[in-house]
Amino acid sequence: MEELKRSYPFFNKEVSWLSFNARVLQEAEDKRNPLGERMKFLGIYSSNLDEFFRVRVAMNRRLCQMGKTGARLLHEDPHEALKTIQREVKKQREQFNGIMIELYKEMEEQGIYILDEHHLNEKQVAYVKSYFESEVRHKIFPMIVDMRYRLPELKDKTLYLAVEMKKECKPEEKPRYSIVEIPTKVLPRFIKLPNDKGTNQNIILIDEVVRIGLPSIFRDSQYDCFRAWNFKVVRDSELDIDEDDISVSYLNKINQSVQNRRLGDVVWFLYDHHMDEDLLEMFIRKMKFKKYDTITAGGRYHNFSDFMKFPRLTGLPTCESHTPLKHRHLPRGVRIFPAIKKKDTLLYFPYHSFDTVIDLLREASIDPHVESIKVTLYRVAEFSSVVNALINARKNRKEVLVILELKARFDEENNIYWANVLKENGVKVIFGVEGLKVHSKLLLISRREKGKTVRYGGIGTGNLNEDTARLYTDCFILTAHKQILEEVDALFDFFENNYLHGHSKHLMISPYDLRKGIYDLIDNEIEWAKQGEKASIRLKLNNLSDEGIIQKLYEASQAGVKIKMIIRGRFSLVPGVEGFSSNIQARSILDQYLEHARFFIFRNGGDHQCYISSADWLGRNIDRRIEVTCPIYRKSLKQELKSIFDIQWNDNVKGRILDKDLKNEYLPKAEGEQVIRSQDAVYNYLVEKTSRS
Repeated sequence: MEELKRSYPFFNKEVSWLSFNARVLQEAEDKRNPLGERMKFLGIYSSNLDEFFRVRVAMNRRLCQMGKTGARLLHEDPHEALKTIQREVKKQREQFNGIMIELYKEMEEQGIYILDEHHLNEKQVAYVKSYFESEVRHKIFPMIVDMRYRLPELKDKTLYLAVEMKKECKPEEKPRYSIVEIPTKVLPRFIKLPNDKGTNQNIILIDEVVRIGLPSIFRDSQYDCFRAWNFKVVRDSELDIDEDDISVSYLNKINQSVQNRRLGDVVWFLYDHHMDEDLLEMFIRKMKFKKYDTITAGGRYHNFSDFMKFPRLTGLPTCESHTPLKHRHLPRGVRIFPAIKKKDTLLYFPYHSFDTVIDLLREASIDPHVESIKVTLYRVAEFSSVVNALINARKNRKEVLVILELKARFDEENNIYWANVLKENGVKVIFGVEGLKVHSKLLLISRREKGKTVRYGGIGTGNLNEDTARLYTDCFILTAHKQILEEVDALFDFFENNYLHGHSKHLMISPYDLRKGIYDLIDNEIEWAKQGEKASIRLKLNNLSDEGIIQKLYEASQAGVKIKMIIRGRFSLVPGVEGFSSNIQARSILDQYLEHARFFIFRNGGDHQCYISSADWLGRNIDRRIEVTCPIYRKSLKQELKSIFDIQWNDNVKGRILDKDLKNEYLPKAEGEQVIRSQDAVYNYLVEKTSRS
C-alpha cells in the first residue's frame, strides 16, 4: 500500500506503545528492584496489555472491517499493523514467561512457594477442600457447552476454567465440556496455606482451589474424571453512543453503553497451551474468529494483573514511599487564601501532600466569604474526600458546580456513581460538552472581599484524585492571578452554556488554540536559531504521536533547535535521524511512581517560557478534548521546573534512551559519576527547598 507511506520518519503508534510496555517488563526483570516490586510490575504489564487489546487492537480490528477506508485512516494496512502487534506481543510474552520463572526461583530462595494441585501434602489438600466447601462452592455455577449450541456470553476481565468431564469406567466415551467462572471478583486470587515446618510460606491460586473442587461441584452428575484449563477473553471496550437519540439522557446513554461494552467483540482469546484440541477447536469455531483476530497459547495461569495485589509476605519487600511534604509556602496552621494571594505555589505530587488541596476545599466550604466553587472531575477516587468537601460546601450554602466527565475510559461506572451522589446532595453537575471530552484539571473558588469578587484557583496536569496523587507524579499550580482565573471562569461559563469559546490571552485551550500555540512556540525557537542564538525546547509528556507537531519538531531540529524530551509512553517521533531529527534526544523514566506530569520549557532567547498542561501531544488531546495549558510566570517556579527536568534528564538508574531502534537501553553511568535516581533526587531537591525556607 505504497500511497499510505509517510515522507518523514514515524513510529507506528501501537509499536511505540508496546515499546513502552516493554520498559514495564524491564522493571520486572531489574534485580535492583525489591522482589515484591518486580511482581507488581508483572501485574502492571499484564493489565496494560489487556487494556491495549481492549482499545488499540480493537480499533485496528474495526479498521480491518472498514477495508480501504480503514487503511487510509491508519496510513497503513490495518491487517499488517495487527500482524506486527501480534509478533511483538508474542516476543514479549516469551520474555514475560522467562521473567516469571526467574521470579518464582527467587521467591523459593526466600521460602515462598506458589503451589499447584500436584504439589500439596495431605494436610494442605484437606485445607484446600475445606476452604472450597466453605468459601467457594456456593459461588460456582457451571455452564455446560456443546457443539450444537452457542457458547454462553463470556465476560471480559474474567477468568474461566474449561473443564473436560468423563466417566472413569468408560474412558472410550466422548467427553462432555463445561465452563466454570473462577470467582476472583469476590474472593482473593492468592490463598496462604498452612505449613507443618513453620518456615516456608506457601501460596495457592484460587484457580487451583477450583480445580481441586471440581468433583464436589459435579458430585451429583455421572462424571468422576476431570481435566481443566484456564482461558480468558478480552473484548472490544469502545463505547458506542447514539448521539442522535435525544429521548434518552446523556447519563443513561453512557450507562447503557457501559453495559453493552460487556458484549463487545472478542479481540483476544488466551488459553492454556495444554488445552484439549477438540475443545480448542470448538471455541475457535463458536467464537467465529477472523484471520486478523489474536488467539494466543499461554501457560497454566492468566490474568496476571492480579499480581499487583500479591499478598505481602516476609522476604517479599516492596519500595517504601516518600513521606509527602507540606509545601514550604503552606506550612501547617497557615490560612491558604492569603498564602495563595501572596504568591503562586507549585505543588508536585506525590512528593507534596495532596492534603493541601483537601485543606483548601475544606477551608472554602466553611469560609463565610466564599460564594462558589467550580471544579472539573475526570477520574474520582474510590472514597473521594474531594467530593465530600464539595458536598459539605453545598450544605454550607455555597454554589457548587462540578463538570464531571462520564467518558473517562474504564472509570465510567465509578463516575456515574459519584455523579448521582453529588446530584442527590444538591450539587449542580454537568456532563462535559457534547462531542468533546473534558480532560482539563481545574479548580475555581470565588470569594467576596471588600465588596469585590476575588478568585482563587488551581490548574493541574493530573486528576483531583487523592488515590492517584499518591502514585502519579503531577504538577498543580495554586494561583490568584486575576487574568488567568478570569479565563478559567470563562471556560466554566462555556461548560454551562456551550456558546463559542472566546480567545484566551494567557491559557492555551484545546481544541481552540492549543495547536496554534504549540506551533507558535516552536516557530519562535526556530527564529532564535536562525538568528544564530541559542534555541532549545525541553518537553515532559506522557505521550507524543501527533503528526503535525512531530513534523514541526523535525523542522525545529533541522533549524538547529536543541530538543530534549522525556516521554513516558507512546512515542512516534524518531530521534537521531540525519536530516530530520539529529538535534532531538529523547529519554523515558519508569520507576516506582507513574510519571504523569506534563510541562514544557522553551528558551525564548533566555527569557524562558514555561507551561504545565493537562494535554499530551496526541491528536485526540489537541483536537477533540477540552484541555488547559497554563503558563508559569513566576521566575522561581520556572527555575523549579527547569531543575526538576534536569534531574530527570540525568537519571542514570531508571532513565532509558529512546532511540530510532527502540532498544530501550538504560542511560549508561560513567565511571565515578554520581548515581541519580530521579524520583529520589526530585524528592530530596524539594526537601532541601522546604528546609531552606
